[in-house]
Amino acid sequence: MKKRFLVATHGQLASGFQSSLTILADKGAELNIVDAYLTDEDYTPLIEEFIESVGENEQGVIFTDLFGGSVNQKVVTKLMMSKKDQIFVISNSNLAIILTLVLAPEKEIFTQQTINEAINESQVRLVTTQLPKEETFF
Repeated sequence: MKKRFLVATHGQLASGFQSSLTILADKGAELNIVDAYLTDEDYTPLIEEFIESVGENEQGVIFTDLFGGSVNQKVVTKLMMSKKDQIFVISNSNLAIILTLVLAPEKEIFTQQTINEAINESQVRLVTTQLPKEETFF
């Protein structure tokens, strides 16, 4: 099943994700992007165009940066108005989740369960920088 992807963020984060995806997997061209608020121009038509472009036999994923932020709110509102249930919205997105879903096999059909599994695997992690203390025996 063909999948289509949109990354919509405040500022140039969407472009940054696209650049990183190109460097890491040569897949940046597969992302549609919306870098919101760089100009006074309304970005809403770009979101509407993406939603309208996802056909009945396709799936779409829209990645946003901040849950409840203005870009996320706009995406959710426009998607609800479209009544398309084959488009998923993932908020608080990071590069790991975008890579995971863009690199998913084409035959894989996204469901809420498969997307939640990918999200769980792509969570932010605290990396320890402390070396373990050597044990002493006295």
